[in-house]
Amino acid sequence: MTTPTIRSRDRRSGTRCGRQARFSGVNDRATAKSPEATIPTHMGEPTAPTQPARDQLSLSLEAELPRLPASLRPMLARPLLEPFDSPDHLFEPSWAGVRALAFCDAADRGALRLLDSEGTDLASRLPELADLCSRLMATSAVVDGELVVVDAAGRADAPGLATRLAGSPGPSVAYLVFDLLYLDGRPLLGQPLFRRREALRRTLTPGESVVAVPAIATEGRALHDAVVAQGIAGVMARQRTGPYLPGIRSRLWRFIPATSAGQLTPFPDQQILGLAPASGSSGPVLALIRRLPLDEDA
Repeated sequence: MTTPTIRSRDRRSGTRCGRQARFSGVNDRATAKSPEATIPTHMGEPTAPTQPARDQLSLSLEAELPRLPASLRPMLARPLLEPFDSPDHLFEPSWAGVRALAFCDAADRGALRLLDSEGTDLASRLPELADLCSRLMATSAVVDGELVVVDAAGRADAPGLATRLAGSPGPSVAYLVFDLLYLDGRPLLGQPLFRRREALRRTLTPGESVVAVPAIATEGRALHDAVVAQGIAGVMARQRTGPYLPGIRSRLWRFIPATSAGQLTPFPDQQILGLAPASGSSGPVLALIRRLPLDEDA
């Protein structure tokens, strides 16, 4: 009876030892696979684990720089017969030329697209405006303005403009810019007008055929009187906090036509004013703008 008892204890003991050995082996393997156990050491101190590299999924989810729209319709003004004063408006002279939106994008190698209200690209017909994109300090931009031809006195020459837009030779065309709609691929349409104009002044470098049209705040009647006296088409009144509404004829913009055409006043002494003589296709426009009660910072 003694011998079987000893064997039974041996078997139980062996079983217990075997189980203990197997769990011990699992713990050893878990310890061997633990990150802390595999971190290399230097001078007896553990080093910090390296940061995981960014995977392709995170790269693909990054937002790309927005691209300019393929086209855009200009915002339009409603007519108003009587001039008015308003601290809520900015007033600009208007030559009633042909509206055109200029698209400049570095992704298109800086090629100019100059779209009229019907979406026709006029850039190839107006080589004098080919450097417009180089005058915009931006990777991409869309500006709004009007194309005009003016005579030596600064008055609009509608037949001359029609000749050039038809693709025939004729007098030089000037582009009068008054709004900035996109900058570096991002829309400014929802920003107030005065913010867009501030950005325009920082972005556009005027040239011989490109003019940033200044405005005056509040004093619409005074500007209208000056416009009538100079024989310009009229005054554009735009609400200074208004957004840009593509393709909409809105009361946020009002066009007040000149009701009569007066004679040009003599040029003031340019040396007294510190002004250089005007030259180029925009020269008469600049000279005329200098005789209007405008504020360059409006």
